[in-house]
Amino acid sequence: MRVIAIALNTAREALRNKVLYSIVLFACLVAATAGLFGSVSIGEPMKFVKDFSLMSIGLFGVVIATMLGATMLQKELGRRTILNILSKPVARWEFIAGKFLGLFATVAITVGLMCCALLVIVAVVDRRLDLGLAVASGLSLFEMMIVVSVALLVSSIVVTPTMVGLVTAAVFIAGRAVGYLSYFVTPEQPAMLRAIARMLYWLLPHLDRFNIANRVVYGDLVSVGYVAAAILYAAAYTGIVLLLSVAFFSRREFA
Repeated sequence: MRVIAIALNTAREALRNKVLYSIVLFACLVAATAGLFGSVSIGEPMKFVKDFSLMSIGLFGVVIATMLGATMLQKELGRRTILNILSKPVARWEFIAGKFLGLFATVAITVGLMCCALLVIVAVVDRRLDLGLAVASGLSLFEMMIVVSVALLVSSIVVTPTMVGLVTAAVFIAGRAVGYLSYFVTPEQPAMLRAIARMLYWLLPHLDRFNIANRVVYGDLVSVGYVAAAILYAAAYTGIVLLLSVAFFSRREFA
């Protein structure tokens, strides 16, 4: 299938990048932090280790997703490979779908390896397996799925990697802070401001739904329903963004 072929080629090329170095760096950072704080006592220091590690997984994952999504189309254009691909019986939607699956697979492999490193290190220091860390890492992965789709959408409109990266990063930051928009829809705010806040509230991805690090670190239970709802939201939002990406990409001309 053409989509799978494009996805495999994209993932293979992305993994040849220096992405895997981030995994090594992450493992070293977590090991150093666990060794420094975990050796003192088991308790509050381990909470810091877990919180720091989950934050690192999210940060590394978003940086990788943004970087790969921002440079994807620019590399294809620079090497003229996109012209060869599109000159064959490959539909534009197949190209976008293949690129998305390849990029998301790369991010998933990276996050999966980082999560495994975290689980092993915490299990050695804390002497127990904390599966809540895997749940938090998994939800972070679905957050990155949205980030990858946004990067592809922006890439289908503009080619400049810097612009794609900046816009994607801005959407990520705004998505993490989207809950604060509720403060701007109160009656005492100007009507125009309320209208803009409501529009942004519905347009921006609610990435705060995927950040459950604090709840996991402090032992709060995360229900299966909450996790399922977050995954469904990520799938729906990603699907809409990818449809928009196909619509914009189908109108682009490459010479």
